[in-house]
Amino acid sequence: MSEQIILPDAVYTDDRGRIISLPSFAVAGATVIESFAGAVRGNHYHLNESHLMYVVSGLMIYIEEGLDKHLAVTEVGPGQSVVSPPGVSHCTVFAEDTVFLALSDWDRKGDNYENEVVRVSPMEVRPEVAEHLTGIDRLILPPAHLRKTT
Repeated sequence: MSEQIILPDAVYTDDRGRIISLPSFAVAGATVIESFAGAVRGNHYHLNESHLMYVVSGLMIYIEEGLDKHLAVTEVGPGQSVVSPPGVSHCTVFAEDTVFLALSDWDRKGDNYENEVVRVSPMEVRPEVAEHLTGIDRLILPPAHLRKTT
């Protein structure tokens, strides 16, 4: 399970600003994702893809489900990363407006992303996660086309 926060390899600062060297990761694509406070993303796993999520600003709560069905919950803040390996169910809840960079080792263009994703039941509603979501006023539901119908 990916319960461990990954810090940048190095940060170089001078009077012009900063250069942040992200952890080594094989990259086939990079995406900048902006999420509003209360937004929920994920609730899926990838058949083959692994991705590193680096938080630029804000606060992301990363939820991951192990093979034993136990949930691990990690708060990921600015300058921190977490990796979602293939086959591991995960979701993110945003405690505040957040910008993060997703580095993927899989080509996400066209239908590649949707063909690679397997949806799972919402992890953020499970009782063991509630204490980690204290202070988030409301969760924003995913778009209608992504909601499971019962």
